[in-house]
Amino acid sequence: MAAGRPPLRIGQHGKITRRDLGGGVWLAHCRFRDTDGVVRRVERRTPAGRRDQHGKVAERELLDHLDARRAPSEEDVTDATTITALVRTYLGRLEEEGRSAATMDTYRFAAGKLESKIGGVRVGEATAGRIDTAIRAMAKAHGPTMARQAKTILRGALGIAVIAGAVDSNPVRDVSPIKSKTPPKGARPLTADELRALLVALGESEYCAANDLVDPITLLIATGLRRSELLALRWSDVDDEAGTVTVSGKVVRAKGAGLQRVQAAKTAAGLRTIALPLFALEALKRRADEPQLGQLGVIFPSTSGTLRDPNNFGKQWRKVRDDLGVPEVTTHSFRKALATLIDEGGLSARVGADHLGHRHVSMTMDRYMSRGRTHTAVADLLDSVVAVNDE
Repeated sequence: MAAGRPPLRIGQHGKITRRDLGGGVWLAHCRFRDTDGVVRRVERRTPAGRRDQHGKVAERELLDHLDARRAPSEEDVTDATTITALVRTYLGRLEEEGRSAATMDTYRFAAGKLESKIGGVRVGEATAGRIDTAIRAMAKAHGPTMARQAKTILRGALGIAVIAGAVDSNPVRDVSPIKSKTPPKGARPLTADELRALLVALGESEYCAANDLVDPITLLIATGLRRSELLALRWSDVDDEAGTVTVSGKVVRAKGAGLQRVQAAKTAAGLRTIALPLFALEALKRRADEPQLGQLGVIFPSTSGTLRDPNNFGKQWRKVRDDLGVPEVTTHSFRKALATLIDEGGLSARVGADHLGHRHVSMTMDRYMSRGRTHTAVADLLDSVVAVNDE
């Protein structure tokens, strides 16, 4: 009697078979033994819009699905679980919690690089020293930013191991901080005079008029919105009578799905209604009288009436900012400028946080309100309460 094929272990797949369905589309399938011990047929096709000459794309889709499928649940984590499997579990949890597609793509890319540094290490072997070595290797090979991302991923993943009782404490807590040789300068905030001059220059720029930058940049100056928030604004979000606009979503690029408008913000505080200055309301009223492109109802669509790509918008701005006299100003500079003006105007950091959509006031104060300025008000205060009056 001939021997049958060897049984699959839990989490193991059999031989992958590819089948050409025509038109550049392939089907990849195999047998896979799930965590409940049952062997099932699993298949994946070439994603829509991608050409797959030999079926490798379909097979990669299948392998990615199997990786996610075999990731252990929190209850299955032990000291023998590999870091690679634990990271998959953690990323799956983030996705279930609704973390943005862009963030998930960033984390998955960093996790892929991290796997070569520490992926085969098991939870019980993940000492602070081993993790520190892996993170520093990441910094050397891929830079401090990706190293910090890897550290964040490991902190979250090993947090699951702590909850599961596989380890007593999270070793990432004892890993040394990652420092950049040259701290990032960040976006430069503009002064009120610079903003006024820029509004004039925008109106005189033929490039800005031809590429529909005048109104969008005017709204960024007026609101301090993020690029993704600005390009998600719809006419239905504007209340002319109240003079407000409601931030109810953002434009993101999802892997395999293209640009999407999602009903979410970077944080819960990002979904907000803010008052508009008169110059912004006037710009919107003029724009509303013009022919509208597309059927999406967004205020700033692409030239074809679809969602406008935040990255392309940023490229267009970088191309013209030298001519406008603001060579180092990014679209994020307008957020910092507004925060600084709020501070200089004597408004509270709470007002700034609410307007900018920050969850924590400390973020507004530490990252957005300009630091290192000379405060004459302090000298005036000392003159009034401390100085000796010779009269």
